[in-house]
Amino acid sequence: MIVPFSLLSQLVDTEGLKPEEIAHRLTLCSAETSLLVWERDIEGVLVGKVLSCEPHPSDIGLLLVKVYTGRETLQVITRDGGVKEGHLVLLAPAGSFVMGKRVEKRTIGGVVSEGVLLSYQDLKLEDSEQGVIKWMDDTPLGTSGRDLLSFGEILLEIDVTPNRGDLLSVRGVAREVAALFGRPMLKEDTPTFEETGSLDIEVHDGDCKRYRGVYIEKVKVGPSPLWLKKVLWQCGMKSINNVVDVTNYITIRDGQPLHAFDMDQVKGGIRVRSAEEGERLITLAHQEITLTKEDLVIADQERPLALAGVIGGLDSGVTHSTNKILLESAFFDPVRVRRSAKRHKIQTESSYRFERGVDIEGVAFYQNSAVDLILRLAGGQLVAVKDIYPTPYTPKTIMVTIGKMERYTGKRWDLRELQKRLEPLGFQTNLLRCGLEVKVPSWRSFDIKEDVDVLEEILRLEGYDQLPSHPLYLPARVSFPSSEVERWADFLAHVGFREVITFSFEDDQLYHLLNLERPTLSLVNPLAKSQSYMRSSLVPSLLRTCLYNQRNYNQQVAIFELGKVYHKDGEELRLGLLSTNLHSVEEFKNIVYRLLEGYHLETEFSAIPFLHPHLQVLLKVEDEVIGFMGRLHPALEEKLEIKGKVLLAELRPPSSGKKREELGTVSPFPPVVRDISLVMDKEVSVAKLISSIRRMEGVEDVSVFDVYIDPVIIGEGKKSVSFRLILRSNERSMSDEEANALVDRVVRLLEETYGVRLR
Repeated sequence: MIVPFSLLSQLVDTEGLKPEEIAHRLTLCSAETSLLVWERDIEGVLVGKVLSCEPHPSDIGLLLVKVYTGRETLQVITRDGGVKEGHLVLLAPAGSFVMGKRVEKRTIGGVVSEGVLLSYQDLKLEDSEQGVIKWMDDTPLGTSGRDLLSFGEILLEIDVTPNRGDLLSVRGVAREVAALFGRPMLKEDTPTFEETGSLDIEVHDGDCKRYRGVYIEKVKVGPSPLWLKKVLWQCGMKSINNVVDVTNYITIRDGQPLHAFDMDQVKGGIRVRSAEEGERLITLAHQEITLTKEDLVIADQERPLALAGVIGGLDSGVTHSTNKILLESAFFDPVRVRRSAKRHKIQTESSYRFERGVDIEGVAFYQNSAVDLILRLAGGQLVAVKDIYPTPYTPKTIMVTIGKMERYTGKRWDLRELQKRLEPLGFQTNLLRCGLEVKVPSWRSFDIKEDVDVLEEILRLEGYDQLPSHPLYLPARVSFPSSEVERWADFLAHVGFREVITFSFEDDQLYHLLNLERPTLSLVNPLAKSQSYMRSSLVPSLLRTCLYNQRNYNQQVAIFELGKVYHKDGEELRLGLLSTNLHSVEEFKNIVYRLLEGYHLETEFSAIPFLHPHLQVLLKVEDEVIGFMGRLHPALEEKLEIKGKVLLAELRPPSSGKKREELGTVSPFPPVVRDISLVMDKEVSVAKLISSIRRMEGVEDVSVFDVYIDPVIIGEGKKSVSFRLILRSNERSMSDEEANALVDRVVRLLEETYGVRLR
């Protein structure tokens, strides 16, 4: 967004303010702003008055023109037959410089030309040849061309962010300057044109929230005055004619896009509607586009006239022969305009503003300014005004409490001072005992939604660089890992596992592949699609880490992670383990058992879908499931292209009420070893039998050393499992009779509980 400093000064008091100072404050508090200079390389060019025009004696296409500069009269030769006596012209006398080139005297057909009459094309202000710059007003003779065209004027270039559509106008920037520097906005004398006359306008689509049309007759379309052209040039736009230039000027100054239709080309009334599929429109850029029903158009009774909010049609555009115009000012839905502009690959000054939201309450006010300018510059007679505004804007009221201000900003505020700061931005404020009641102006309704948005306004107006820096003052709440978790980490590092730390944010693709329940917590605004959810398991993170290592030629992976997982009910700390090619199933199992040493650990077969159906168990402590261990399903190992067998475990620390038994002194008495073989149904859990045996007093350890299945010898649906029991007493050497009696008690317990029999 380009803002000429002279135009800014017409809207807000900038006396005594330097452009550099304004740019610096805008950058810190509003939007990044840099300074440019409106410049052309000319020197010695003057305003002169044409005293006489005579045909060249030897070339009928040339004129001999005598120009008075206020000091001297010079003779120049020109091809522009439109130059007349009394015209003011821009003269580059011999010895002056134009665009870096020195102007010399020239002899043409035996007549000396003592300079050049300049055109806008000579100064690279217009692309097409429009003849010599000529006008009639009271500009003093001898005025420097640089002063006339304001070369050397400072321009502010503002990098407007998408949420600040209100800054896409000089008026919006003026409000910022008023608020930042405590300067008043300058009063404007804009006439009001109320609804009058009869005008056939109908709105048939709800995405046009407001449409106002003004019908003017007897308009004289012609060149714009120099001051108007100059503003457009400074902002990078071309001058078309006085009517179109006014609409562009209001777009720049006030941020309200306008469009003028040639009413002689409109058949019947104006209809705002959705386009019909396949309708065509030739735009002002001479581009034919095919419309869809998703496009919003301005049409007459026969055809579309404009793509709403984006660009007008060539057939109904204003030309030098136009004498009746309909001036449109409207509010179109930003999303609808953006989609149409993107669909047809058209971006204009109009669409750029409508996409970010214009001021719906300013539709009439800014149009009235345009009407006033058109009547003054192009003449004409206002015939009719019609405003269709079914749902007027209701300001949103936001309450900002003193407590929240101080809690969020770390500073005490004078509420009356805040009122003075906010009001230049258009906020209406009401001072209450508990804080400020703020009404949001219509031009900020797109980005000010709640109290924190108002707080942001307060902070940026203060200046983030002006806020005091204080040490964080909070009660220290240092969270140390539990001793159990520390023990786990130390033990795993000791047995060769490496700790990894992965992101808590994931996508759900691997969850779907593993048939894991999809994470329940999703992010509203993730940094990337691959970080859309908060993880509910450590397994996907461990598998990704394993794949990364193997793809980088580290085939033997033994890793663990101590990290949190997240559910709707809260979060919990878990331990995840993964091993490939480094440990056998038995070794991995023993590592997990060692982690839970001292607890009453039980295991039972599980049916976790991503694990090997015959190599997986649940881990339980006193009937509480705390995790699982097993081998990854071979089909998933192949699908993920993991090399080797993947052993996995995931568990959480047992509940605080389940105390880990401290190891006592080792018995000095010798152990007694007994082997027993038990026949049982295939469905009986061996893990449960082991857990029951371990609870017996006098049993130090138990392990399985053989499993035998034979339908003939053992029986159909049966299995024989051989156990080795280590028996020991802490008080004396255990006798054979005592050992045999203990084994009998173990067998009776298992017979009664699980229906087994001694083989």
